[in-house]
Amino acid sequence: MQHLKSCFSRLLLALVLLILLASVAAPATAASLTVGTSGQFKTIAEAVNAAHPGDTIMVDPGNYAENIVIDKPLTIQSQGSGSTVTAADPSKDVLQLQGAGIHIEGLTLVGASGAAGVHVNHATGCTVAGVTAHDNARAVYLDGASNCEVRDSNLANNGYGAYCDGASHNIISGNVATGERGAGKALGDGKALGDGIYIFNGNGNTVTHNDLSANHIFGISLFRSPDNTISSNTIRSNEQIGVRLFESDNNILTFNTISGNGQPGKELDFPPAAPSFGQLGIALIANGNQIYLNNFVNQSIPMTNAQAAILDSSQKMAYTYNNAPQTGQMGNYYSDYKGSDANGDGIGMTASIYGDKYPLVRPFEDYGTISVAGAATALPFQTSTGQNERTTSIFGTQNIRGILLPVLETWDTVIGFLLAPFPFILLGGVLPLGFEIGGAITVLLAAFVLLGVVIKKYYL
Repeated sequence: MQHLKSCFSRLLLALVLLILLASVAAPATAASLTVGTSGQFKTIAEAVNAAHPGDTIMVDPGNYAENIVIDKPLTIQSQGSGSTVTAADPSKDVLQLQGAGIHIEGLTLVGASGAAGVHVNHATGCTVAGVTAHDNARAVYLDGASNCEVRDSNLANNGYGAYCDGASHNIISGNVATGERGAGKALGDGKALGDGIYIFNGNGNTVTHNDLSANHIFGISLFRSPDNTISSNTIRSNEQIGVRLFESDNNILTFNTISGNGQPGKELDFPPAAPSFGQLGIALIANGNQIYLNNFVNQSIPMTNAQAAILDSSQKMAYTYNNAPQTGQMGNYYSDYKGSDANGDGIGMTASIYGDKYPLVRPFEDYGTISVAGAATALPFQTSTGQNERTTSIFGTQNIRGILLPVLETWDTVIGFLLAPFPFILLGGVLPLGFEIGGAITVLLAAFVLLGVVIKKYYL
């Protein structure tokens, strides 16, 4: 009898602890706030000040003249199209993100001629998606930002598209950054560079599926920025150079189309890059960059200092050419390559004049799905990006104060999960904690506690 009482005492203690955990772990319900003529607030700044972490601010179509600082995890998104925020003070950012986990979606951000449309200021885990930003010195400014994402946005016609300073481990994908014209004393006065994407002192960034064309100086420029991935971008018709890698080692460039950059007979404004005249695809003032599986089309000078780069896949690749499976190392495609393909494997028999030992005789798109020989999946970024399908599971996930917790989704699982710890408790084990407990489970636990009290009082 004494042993049974001891077991019930442990059971009751465990149930009480679970109820306390539920009260702490269960998150408060996020609120949705509206901004607009018929909304709860007339300005976005008012809604930001009133919002609590995790809230969503919906912005009705209309014009808002504001400079807004956001310092808590919020989602701010347009309600339909036509939600335009113009910098009230052109020398200040339209939006400045100073906290982690801020999401900006669908807004149009204009008029910060001396600042940024969105300034991610030393923040982490922020997302800028589906925005349009124009007539700003910088469309998006990643300033010491990390683990952030800028995607599916129109960043055309600013001083810079995405300007990254000390920013690492970010993803810039699916954007249009064209017609960038420099940000001098007056926007577009030609006294400063005008790049689709500029990265200074950043590493581990991924730049993929962007259109970086027709910019004043560079399509993309890296300065003292190693170990980044630049893949599946269109880099075309930039006035000076398609890609500049200056003191930026060990980057990977694959599946890019680099075409028609530079102007014949025009002296380059920003050396060192030899020759000083001509159409230059990649200016290499760096070492150890791996450049393969790119298309150089109508690019009279694909790259300088090619001997300092690695121009092939290093590993044998599996691919399909002329409907036949092939295996071998692969380099780049050059539209002016004159070599032959005697054995029909899609790889030129002689090296290109740039030192590429395995030049492609056709654009990389003609080689089917390309993967490392023996690997089960294609190389990353070869195909367009997309949402991964969610794996079916009895557990979802909920992020509570930075901890990823499983959320029970079905009642049979709830009951099984609830009863699972009991054998451990009765045997003197430790109750496994670390899961979120919802309101329904709390009710069940309370019922068990009451049942235990009744049993202990009247039957033991």
